[in-house]
Amino acid sequence: MDRISKNNLIQDYKIQFINRFNELPSIVSIAPGRVNIIGEHTDYNKGLAIPAAVNKWILTLASLRKDRIINVFSLNYKKTLRFSYDQSNLNGELWEKYVKASIYLIKEKYNVKKGFNILIGGNIPIGFGLSSSAALEVSIVSSIVKLFALNIDNYEILKICNLIENKILGIKSGFLDQYASIFSKKNQFLLIDFKNLNHEYFKSNIKNGCWILVNSMVERKLIFSDYNQRVLECSDAINFLNQKIKQKLNFNSINIEIIKEIKHNKIFYNRLLHIITENQRVFKMKKAILSGDLNLIGNLLNQSHDSLANNYNVSCNEIDFIIDISKKENGFLGGRIMGGGFGGCTINLIDKKYKKEFISNIK
Repeated sequence: MDRISKNNLIQDYKIQFINRFNELPSIVSIAPGRVNIIGEHTDYNKGLAIPAAVNKWILTLASLRKDRIINVFSLNYKKTLRFSYDQSNLNGELWEKYVKASIYLIKEKYNVKKGFNILIGGNIPIGFGLSSSAALEVSIVSSIVKLFALNIDNYEILKICNLIENKILGIKSGFLDQYASIFSKKNQFLLIDFKNLNHEYFKSNIKNGCWILVNSMVERKLIFSDYNQRVLECSDAINFLNQKIKQKLNFNSINIEIIKEIKHNKIFYNRLLHIITENQRVFKMKKAILSGDLNLIGNLLNQSHDSLANNYNVSCNEIDFIIDISKKENGFLGGRIMGGGFGGCTINLIDKKYKKEFISNIK
């Protein structure tokens, strides 16, 4: 399944749907996973990021029922859920909570009443920083929107998915993962401004480099990690700074000179230092990608990892080990931990002529 095309995946899942529910699906909703080139932990701090979609997807196929029953079958987990709108219990495995929360929020917000059959599956690796959960949310919410012909635009879908994370599941995340899954375009990078929730597209002029992900095999589960603690620390840090300097600044109006006022509070200073420098790296990365400057791209990735590991403290021993051994390989230009942290993948830029050698040696 690793190399299957989107169209082949859709056709395969349509057959699976017919076999499961004895009817054709009336809608198909597909959402890609994403990589994030630069701009980590900046989204919930109203900063900047450069993600791009990958050619792996989560699909949701659905058809309406005449009753109020929702039948869900997960191809990835080979499990079935069956419940009614009258059952608001969000218990279960994590994937079940995502599914139930998505359906529950749509039902509450738009008063949908009919039940439906849905089949969910995909080929995005789960728990390794490619935003499988965000793609799952986007795919399910988009499928229900299509199924009931709700008059909702992509920004409303974005906000619903963010509510699922924040209000239902208790993950205080920003908009990055869902935004990338909804708005990405083929062969283009997104530069997202989370302060204004807008974006621009740009193409790569990288000629002799390639992106390689290395899976640490440490599964990230943000709901069980210190992710929420980082969100709280950033909020407390900006409030602490404002009390110190007697102003009302936000994350977009602070700089390295200003935060020196709270350098005695190492945690608060380091969290703000990461946000400031990471946003600066986003602007530099756009220019580097547009100019195809491989060395600058690599340096920015290395700087980002150092900051995420030492200022933001979201790396782990396994990820740091992968970065350390990668640096010793021919053709390695730069790399960093990608995603919310505490495991997952590293994203690396490699000189193309050393691609096979790098992959073989790192394995």
